[in-house]
Amino acid sequence: MNILVIGGTRFFGVHMVYELLKNGHNVTIATRGLTPDSFGDSVNRIILDHTDSESMKKALGGLRFDVVIDKVAYCSNDIKYAMDAIHCDKYIYMSSTAIYNLDHQDIRETEFDGMAGKLKWCNRQDDSYSEVKKQAEYALWQKYNDRKWIAVRYPYVVG
Repeated sequence: MNILVIGGTRFFGVHMVYELLKNGHNVTIATRGLTPDSFGDSVNRIILDHTDSESMKKALGGLRFDVVIDKVAYCSNDIKYAMDAIHCDKYIYMSSTAIYNLDHQDIRETEFDGMAGKLKWCNRQDDSYSEVKKQAEYALWQKYNDRKWIAVRYPYVVG
């Protein structure tokens, strides 16, 4: 498979890229180009700024991937910039359990309804982490429901 990983040079992304390579996939990483990686010639590289719509379009325009794994998007605008620029069969958004009301145990996936909340286009600094992550998912559910995507909700990311 031809896979684009947006991010992939830090935290759990490094391990994911190595696993994708180990399993024979053609991997491209898209980053700001600020964090060195140890992938050598095993990956293709694209430099972009996920928070800039024109940067995303310029870097990804005309490219097509089987799968895109987006480890960088935080907010609804990040999702919009990605969806406007990316051409793929499947988009995997690395979300967070912060979208849930975490004041109780035994949280169920059904406790978040991506169609119920009011979508607002926002940037990372516009609200709390949990709120901008919710807005990112609202964007996927409400504006991009015609695309094949999935949100993977990590409980914790520790650097």
